[in-house]
Amino acid sequence: MVAAIAHRGPDGQGLTVDGPVALGHRRLSIVDLSDRGSQPMVSTDGQLLLVANGEIYNHEALRAELSARGHRFSSGCDVEVILPLYREFWEREGPACLDRLEGMFAFALWDSAEQRLVLARDRVGQKPLVYAATDDSIVFASELSALAAEPTLDRTPDDGALADFLAFRCVPHPACAWTGASKLPAGHALVVERGTSKLHRYWRLSPGLDESPYPSLDDAADELLGRLDRAVSRRLMADVPVGALLSGGVDSAAVVALMSRQLDQPVQTFTIGFDDPAYDERLGARTIANMVGSEHHERLVAPDALSILDSLTRHYGEPFADSSAIPTFLVSELAAESVKVVLTGDGGDESFAGYDRYRALALAEQLSGGVLGRPLVAAMHGAASLVGLFGAGGHRSLSTRLNRFAQALEAAPRHRNHLWRLASSTARLSGLMTPEGRERLGTPSHYGPRGGSSLSLNQALVLDVENYLPDDILVKLDIASMAHSLEARSPFLDRDFMEYAASLPGRLKLAEGRGQPPGQPRGKLVLRHALRKLLPSDVLWGKKRGFGVPLDAWFRGPLLGHAKEVLLSPSARQRGLFDVDGVGRLIDAHAQREVAAHELLFTLLVLERWFLAEENR
Repeated sequence: MVAAIAHRGPDGQGLTVDGPVALGHRRLSIVDLSDRGSQPMVSTDGQLLLVANGEIYNHEALRAELSARGHRFSSGCDVEVILPLYREFWEREGPACLDRLEGMFAFALWDSAEQRLVLARDRVGQKPLVYAATDDSIVFASELSALAAEPTLDRTPDDGALADFLAFRCVPHPACAWTGASKLPAGHALVVERGTSKLHRYWRLSPGLDESPYPSLDDAADELLGRLDRAVSRRLMADVPVGALLSGGVDSAAVVALMSRQLDQPVQTFTIGFDDPAYDERLGARTIANMVGSEHHERLVAPDALSILDSLTRHYGEPFADSSAIPTFLVSELAAESVKVVLTGDGGDESFAGYDRYRALALAEQLSGGVLGRPLVAAMHGAASLVGLFGAGGHRSLSTRLNRFAQALEAAPRHRNHLWRLASSTARLSGLMTPEGRERLGTPSHYGPRGGSSLSLNQALVLDVENYLPDDILVKLDIASMAHSLEARSPFLDRDFMEYAASLPGRLKLAEGRGQPPGQPRGKLVLRHALRKLLPSDVLWGKKRGFGVPLDAWFRGPLLGHAKEVLLSPSARQRGLFDVDGVGRLIDAHAQREVAAHELLFTLLVLERWFLAEENR
C-alpha cells in the first residue's frame, strides 16, 4: 500500500505495527525537513500513533496553547499538534475538537489504550481519504491505488456510482467506483472502537440570507480583502520554495498579487498553453506576471493525449472525466520542476457565483413564473433545434445550453441546481444506452433536490461547496498535483474567508447590472470590488474561460482513432451498457462537426478505459 503512493511522498517512508493496527506513510517534506518530522508519529507516552497528509496552518498557535497546558513536542512539524490536541480535548469534546484545526488534512490516529481509531478529513475535502470496511477489518489510504493493494477488497463495479459518474463526470462521495470502497466525506471523522464505527460531522458551512441589506459593498469588499490577505499569508508556511499556478483569471491573479506583497523575492508562477487560442491562457497569465514582477515559467504543450490518459487512469483509480484534469496535470508537472508547494485560485467560483449556471439559476427564477413561462420554454427548445441545424463547433454548444436552460425553466426551483450540474444531455446519454444498460445503472442519485420549494443563490453555493468542490474540483487538483509530488494550497478555501463569504447576501455576489462595465461577467461582484486597487480592470473584468483542453478538436484528430478503437471494441459491445453502433455514429457526427459531443465522448472513453484497466489488473 505504501509503495503505491510513493509519488505522494518521495522524501521518506515509515511503517509501524501496534497490535491490531498497521500504519504506513510516505513523506513529502515541507515543514521541519529533519527526521524528527518523520511518520508515523508517536506521542511522548507511546499511547498514540499518527499518520497525516496535508498542512495545519495554525500549528504555531496550537503549539503555544498546548505547551501552556503541559504538552511537549519533539519536532517543529505542523501535524504533530494533532496528537496533544486529541489528548487534551477528545474525552470532553469528541470529534468536535477537530474544529480547532485550520488547514487541509487527512489523518489516521490510533489510541492503543482505548483501542480507538480516528480517521478525519478537512472541512472542504482538500485532502482525500478512502477506506474499505468489512466485519473484522478496515483499510484506509490517501488514494485508491493504495487501497487496491488489499487482497480482500471487493472491486466489483458499483453500478449506482457509475450512473452518477456518467451524469457528473466524477464519482460523488461517499461512493467509490468499487462496491467495497468508500470516501470519507469532507468535514467528517470516522471513529472505530469496540467493534463499532460511527461517522461524525464536525463542520458545516451555513448560507447567509440573500435578502440581507447589510453590509455595504465597500465594507464587505474591505473585509474580504483583509481575510484573503491573511489566508494567503497562512499558506506561505513552508521550509521549501512556494510558487503559484497562474491562469489569466481573477482568482489566481489575486493570489499571486497578494503573494508578491508578502514575499521578499519574486513569486515563481507557472502557466501552460495550447496552440488553440480558445484554450491558451499564456497571454493573460504573462500580463499578470509582468504586473507583479514574478519569475514566470510557461510552456506550450502539444501533449501526447494517450500517454496522459494512461497516467490519469492510473492515478485517479476510478473514472474521472473532468477534462481540466489534463491541463492541471501538465501545469503541475511544470511547477514541480522548480517548487514543492503552489498556491492556486480554486474555490473562488463556489463562494462568489463565478459560474454561468448561477446566473442561469437567477434568470430562470425570474422567467419561470407568469404567463410567459410555457411559451418561453417552447421558444428555447425551438431555438436550440434551429441552432443545431447549422452544426456545432467550439467548446460549448449553444444548442445544448439553450436546451438545458429550457429544462431548468420547466423544473421546480429546487431541481434547477441539480440540472445545471449535469455534465451532459440526459436524453442523449439515455439514447446511447442499451435497455440492459439503463436497467443496470438506473438514474443518477446524487446532488438531487433538497427540501423546500425554492433554492436561493447562497444555498446553491453551499451545495456546490459540499458536493462539486470535494467530488470534482479538489479531487482533480490533489491527484494531478500529488502525482508530481507537488502540494497545492488554496487560499479561497480558508475557513475564516469562506465563512465570511458565505454570510454575505447574494446581491453582493451576482450583480444585476451594478458596479461592472456593460456586457461583462456578473458573478464575483464583491470579490472584484475588493481587488479593484490590486488588479487592473482588464484582469478584474476579463471573460471567464475555464481551465480546459481542446477536446473538440482532439476527437476530430489525435483521439479519433483511439476513441473508435476503445468505444467500438468487442469488449465494449460485450459489456452491453451502450449501443456501440450508436456511439460510432456519434463519433462520426462529431468528427464531421454535425454535433458537439466531445464532453460526452470523453466521459464514455474514460469509463471504458477504466473497465479495461480493471480487467487487465
